[in-house]
Amino acid sequence: MVDEREELLAQVATLYYHHDRSQQEIADQCGLSRSNVSRLLKEARDRGIVEIYIRHPLRRDVELEDRLRLRFRLREVGVVPAANGNHELTIARAATLAARMLDSELDGMRVLGISWGTTVNAIVNAFAPRRRYDVEVVQMMGGVGPTDPAIDGPALVQRLAAPLTNRYRYLHAPLIVDSAEVAAGLLAQRNVAETMAVARAADVALVGIGALLPDVSSLLRAGYLSPEEFEAIRARGAVGDICARHFDSQGQQVAPEIDDRLISVTLDDLKEIPTVIGAACTPAKAPAMLAALRGGYLDILVTDSAAAEALLALA
Repeated sequence: MVDEREELLAQVATLYYHHDRSQQEIADQCGLSRSNVSRLLKEARDRGIVEIYIRHPLRRDVELEDRLRLRFRLREVGVVPAANGNHELTIARAATLAARMLDSELDGMRVLGISWGTTVNAIVNAFAPRRRYDVEVVQMMGGVGPTDPAIDGPALVQRLAAPLTNRYRYLHAPLIVDSAEVAAGLLAQRNVAETMAVARAADVALVGIGALLPDVSSLLRAGYLSPEEFEAIRARGAVGDICARHFDSQGQQVAPEIDDRLISVTLDDLKEIPTVIGAACTPAKAPAMLAALRGGYLDILVTDSAAAEALLALA
């Protein structure tokens, strides 16, 4: 039920933003002081009655997009110019584009699943949808814990859901446990099983693409893989991962003994999701991107021009 305060906030905001009235004109019309109008406008923004979106123009490399789309039979591709020597700017550009492409996929969708990691975190930060879609956001893989909470699943799910209808599901479990038996027990728990079922039934998934390189691996950095486990997986031919599920250069599963300990959707689960948006940047991730595409795990790819050229060269 709308109270009188909310009605006043909406009235003042409408006069200011839709009818271009000055704060003094609004004050005179509503019998308020100018400073009170200023405070009301701020409160309207703070309470979500007013939402302001700034959509920066974003350059795209259409030629590379077309080449990647045709080569890998993707539904859509987004390629931003790489910022030479500025990895953070490159990630920010790709994240902004990925956020806009995600926005365009949400109309009529019910469930949005997300992984976690540095790139997904950047996309969540850039996400500013055109409207509040009635979409539930669900965590598709277990949490990283206190090691790096900013990129962890629960934090990302909640932040991504906030500009939508604020409906979300946590996966109350760590990503990797000590044994397959412990994983099976957790997956049998009702709340975990229910969340995993919703994640598998997602209409759209947003995932990062991990590479088996020590300086870019979120799993190694978060401590979920020991250096010894990391090197053992690499020795088996693993080049990348999605949702912590590792695959070789052909996109085939490797390291089943690690997979059996994971609380995460599987690679086969990903294939059943109608739209999977994968994002990764820098040429170092080109082998992982190529493997993910060969495995058929992605429908939409977002990357930068340097990574796109490296990807095409490898292919």
